[in-house]
Amino acid sequence: MLEFEELRNTVLSWLDSLKGQESCAKYKFHANADETIFCTCFALFILDLFKAAAEFSDDQRKRWISYIQDFQNEEYGYFEPEQYYHQDKERNRHQLTCFCLSALKILDAEPKFPLKFIEQWKRPEDVKKYLYDKGCHQGRPGSGNKAMFQAILLTCEYERTRRKDLLDGINAWFDFHNEKQNRNGFWGSDLRSHYLYGLQNGFHQLVIYFYWDNVIPKLNKIIDVALMSQDRRGFFAPTPGGEACHDYDAIHLLAMARRVTDYREDQIEACLSRAFEALLSLRNSDGGFCQSKAELTGLMDFFRYVPVYFSTRSPCLWYYRSRASLAALLKGGNLLRTGWTREPRAWGQSNLWDTWFRCLALAEIAQAVDDSRMQGFRDVSFHKAPGLGYFRRQARPTT
Repeated sequence: MLEFEELRNTVLSWLDSLKGQESCAKYKFHANADETIFCTCFALFILDLFKAAAEFSDDQRKRWISYIQDFQNEEYGYFEPEQYYHQDKERNRHQLTCFCLSALKILDAEPKFPLKFIEQWKRPEDVKKYLYDKGCHQGRPGSGNKAMFQAILLTCEYERTRRKDLLDGINAWFDFHNEKQNRNGFWGSDLRSHYLYGLQNGFHQLVIYFYWDNVIPKLNKIIDVALMSQDRRGFFAPTPGGEACHDYDAIHLLAMARRVTDYREDQIEACLSRAFEALLSLRNSDGGFCQSKAELTGLMDFFRYVPVYFSTRSPCLWYYRSRASLAALLKGGNLLRTGWTREPRAWGQSNLWDTWFRCLALAEIAQAVDDSRMQGFRDVSFHKAPGLGYFRRQARPTT
């Protein structure tokens, strides 16, 4: 098994190759991409995970803080990019604001201005109306992200101000989601929302449950779906070879579940151990990690991965995997656009997002699996702010 120090050193060396010339906080998304504030956050998340951010000098830390704070809109309080590359500008702003709040927390800093834009959710009914309008109860594509952003923003501002109306809004958020869960613990009534798609979309809300240490209704069902979603190679994505978000979603849910329940603990550990080896296979020779090394560039590729599509007992997953892989093929397959940068990334190309998420997943697995070979991967730093990157080290006593 790869030694942790070797992985840490090669990742940080690769990351250093993406550093911009004008500022210590500027990074490119990948070797051929542009520098954006999203890239700044992702680079800091990697540095923090490997405890390299803790080695910043006071001057470096101040420069990072100043650079990030400069992207905050004084009038409304949200953070926004210099240029939008995502057609949903609200999503882009809310996502970036959540990333910047996490980044500033790492640097022991706060935003310069209050988050005035969240006054739109001043009353519990405002919180619920937003969730209804975004189709969170229906499992509409992207609705899980928007629900998570809303809860992160309310939580961060509540923790800063201790305003009771914000806590009321957070409680309304939980009431909405408790009421709208489907039978498998996700959101949405159609068949796909009960399985892999429901897990990927609903993962975002479950991040908030774990942060607040709230009981998750139907957690055992969620665990069942996550375990069933693993393919024969150890990944959890609908396409062969894994995808950073899909893989992390399932891994985080299972690793956090080990903190709060003993349900199927042996199967969870075995599943996560397989995933650990699968993730390490996505490390490139330059030291970074990629989305996937499985190419879908022609029909022969599609048919070559048929055994992967059918590597579970669920006909729904057979259909979903086959359809997702065919859709990726028809779209051209090899390029991914996120709205974070102008330039897309190739599936097999090392980049900041896939490297952070792959390394974060490895670290979380190491916390949940009793395997001495993973010992070094436990010596990492997780986020203290709510959202992606947060992980509870201490287990809750089970009953």
